[in-house]
Amino acid sequence: MKRSWLLVLLTVVFGLGLPAGTAAAAEPVHAGPFTGTGEFTVDCGTFTSTVSGTASFRYTFFLDANGEVIRYQEFIRAPHDLWVNDTTGRSIVIRAEFLQTYTRVPGTDEFTVTITGFRYLVNEPGQGVIVQEVGRIVYADPSEETILAAAGQHDLADAARIEPTFCAAVA
Repeated sequence: MKRSWLLVLLTVVFGLGLPAGTAAAAEPVHAGPFTGTGEFTVDCGTFTSTVSGTASFRYTFFLDANGEVIRYQEFIRAPHDLWVNDTTGRSIVIRAEFLQTYTRVPGTDEFTVTITGFRYLVNEPGQGVIVQEVGRIVYADPSEETILAAAGQHDLADAARIEPTFCAAVA
């Protein structure tokens, strides 16, 4: 869902046209804030979990002298995503506040992705932090499959671990 927001945003920002020449390169282009609310169900094997939440998004685009995007930033704040075990009612709250910076690889149409902040943070009463994806991590491209550098605590740097980790937390 987040990627579809980005495509709409890029279409709007660049479809309306930007000033040509060096003026476009000198000033970043800002968009947002936008708010997205969603709810979906995750199959956890022996039970399902309903996930719901609201997030806000802001964007900044940095352009070269030709008006091409050389870097863009997406600031995301999701203060209260809720995962609920549909069988038992057990729930966790996942908080997030992070900046994703997409930087063009010179001479290509490819981008690296640097994420700073806390992308997933679950704090349970009496247990403390049980899941954390915090700090700084750099991926080779937007698929986030190849890690180039990392600093901090990264329980969920591999996207394949996200659903199993949260399913286990509400089991």
